[in-house]
Amino acid sequence: MEGYSSASSPSDTFHTMNCQQSTPSNNVHTSLSHVQNGAPFPAAFPKDNIHFKPINTNLDRENELTKTDILSLTSQNKTFDPKKENPIVLLSDFYYGQHKGDGQPEQKTHTTFKCLSCVKVLKNVKFMNHVKHHLEFEKQKNDSWENHTTCQHCHRQFPTPFQLQCHIENVHTAQEPSAVCKICELSFETDQVLLQHMKDHHKPGEMPYVCQVCHYRSSVFADVETHFRTCHENTKNLLCPFCLKIFKTATPYMCHYRGHWGKSTHQCSKCRLQFLTFKEKMEHKTQCHQMFKKPKQLEGLPPETKVTIQVSLEPLQPGSVEVASITVNTSDSEPSLPRSKSKISKKSH
Repeated sequence: MEGYSSASSPSDTFHTMNCQQSTPSNNVHTSLSHVQNGAPFPAAFPKDNIHFKPINTNLDRENELTKTDILSLTSQNKTFDPKKENPIVLLSDFYYGQHKGDGQPEQKTHTTFKCLSCVKVLKNVKFMNHVKHHLEFEKQKNDSWENHTTCQHCHRQFPTPFQLQCHIENVHTAQEPSAVCKICELSFETDQVLLQHMKDHHKPGEMPYVCQVCHYRSSVFADVETHFRTCHENTKNLLCPFCLKIFKTATPYMCHYRGHWGKSTHQCSKCRLQFLTFKEKMEHKTQCHQMFKKPKQLEGLPPETKVTIQVSLEPLQPGSVEVASITVNTSDSEPSLPRSKSKISKKSH
């Protein structure tokens, strides 16, 4: 498992630079000008319309060093907010990520699974699709109010069919960029509300979706599901699309799968996963909704550094003049100490 750096070396320390600094000997100011994609570069100009001494080679060298420092920040998707002088990090770089896992390819087998309903025999991925179609067909025959309030994509339930339709349009079939949390798969009215949601409910580098075969993980559910269907096809494993649990035989898998269609499932409040027991949900919530991997942009920053998080460098929503942003403190991003199992079981939600 990849970890995060708990301490930074002097060479990794982030140096905050003043956007305007004067050199008395030659009356020159150094400023930050913005170019395409928000990447800054230094530009020198006279302080006033007066004569000044020729710039010597030492000053040229200092300017080159300044240019190198700033470009190194840009290469890490960090730039400066010219007003607040906080490092700016994109939401996608700060909160989302992927981890490759063990990296060892699983041995392919000729294992097949027999359906309890129609006695078909299929390999693992085709069997998973087959079971899903069986249960969806059974549910459609009942045609209850629940069928019209449960999302067919993420299986989350909504109070009314109208709210379900809004969810599907904004999250699962949106053609234009919208304010959606990729972890929760919930939509928000504005980018600013989305940013506040991320600050209140998620940690930097949070990757709650985990492949229990090889420990590949991601901030996005679809990544793990696609990974399993690609990397673990034709193996002896079956994946539950509701809680990502792994099964080796058909009968327990189908019974477990059918249980998720019931009314007593436990929905995680921080992501799309749902569990058959309260204990499983709490274990997932405590263990998986933490900072798994420290974002590169935080490495080397001294404690108590404030970082500005933005959805993009330019306004995405029509009519917006300013880019939505929110400020977080790096000390708030440090991982929590691991809790014992006894404490986890006692914690209420």
